[in-house]
This record gives sequence, C-alpha cells and structure tokens, in this order.
Amino acid sequence: MPKIPVIIDCDPGVDDIAALLLARQIEHFDIKAVTTVAGNVALEHTTQNALQLLSFIGWDIPVGRGAEGPLTRPLETAEEIHGTGGMGGLTLPETQKAPETELNQ
Repeated sequence: MPKIPVIIDCDPGVDDIAALLLARQIEHFDIKAVTTVAGNVALEHTTQNALQLLSFIGWDIPVGRGAEGPLTRPLETAEEIHGTGGMGGLTLPETQKAPETELNQ
C-alpha cells in the first residue's frame, strides 16, 4: 500500500506534541512537514515547540510558520491554562533548527 503524504498543521502545545508523536508512528503516513499556527499560545511559541520536539526526537522534516492569528477575529490564547510557552511547564532542549522560509515538495 502506498504511503499517504501528510502535512500536519497545528499549534504545538502539550496536546499537539502528543499528536505529532502518534502520527509519526502511523506507518501508512509519509509526513512531509509540520506547519504551525497561533492557537493556545502565540506563533513564536508554537513554532519553537515544533522545532524543539522534532530536533529532540531526531525527526528531520521541515517546519513552516503559518498564521499569526485567525482570519476573521482577534487571537484568543490560553496561557493561563497551557502556560506561557504552551507546554504546561514541559521543557524541551534548545535547538539550532529554524523554520523553513519556503516549503517545497
């Protein structure tokens, strides 16, 4: 069976970090990239969370920055629940990995 090409668009905090780890284990998926958006926390945090996770687990796929907020309303974050960085206090090692400026496949 051919693998299904997938791009995962998310706002990596604790829940999406778990989803990324699970998605990596699905053998029918060929995950091409992760794109990040603002959600529970600002885009700078969600992007950094994705970069740090992928670097930590040795997953060499591109990360692209997406929308800084919703198209039709102001961004409402939830730092009071998820913490300033969106990880609920979880700390991943720093990384030199940077987001891609352009995703090509």
